[in-house]
Amino acid sequence: MAARGMLKFWVLKLLSQGSKTGYELIKEIEREVGWQPSPGSVYPLLQMLGDGGLLAARPVGNKVYWELTLEGQRYLNELWDRRKEWLKELGIKEQAVWKAFDDPNHPMRLLPRMAQLVRQAFSQGKAKEAFRILEEARDRLAKLVEEG
Repeated sequence: MAARGMLKFWVLKLLSQGSKTGYELIKEIEREVGWQPSPGSVYPLLQMLGDGGLLAARPVGNKVYWELTLEGQRYLNELWDRRKEWLKELGIKEQAVWKAFDDPNHPMRLLPRMAQLVRQAFSQGKAKEAFRILEEARDRLAKLVEEG
């Protein structure tokens, strides 16, 4: 399943937890996986899902909140069921991404967030300290693995 399919799945999953604006979805996906989808990907996807009857738009002031419709929930459930079939067809890397999707504590979700924090530290002139922290974590993990 391509990146756009993953984005669709994330959007539907997050909206199954409650209504959100496009901006909130972008920020939540960034927080969850460490990758910020572009507004140029998210807003057309929301419109397409809305046109397809999977989402409903609810304007509130100058914001638009998107909600999963009953049809959207059924579609998400179908995707969730078919996911097991897809996993069999995917390579190891793609399987790891999907497993991370299921588990909020999966390391695959931690690493992109760490990379994002390192970028932020660099942009704030804190590169030396960020490197020290990463090197310490690397050394501690290496020691853990060596211990057996």
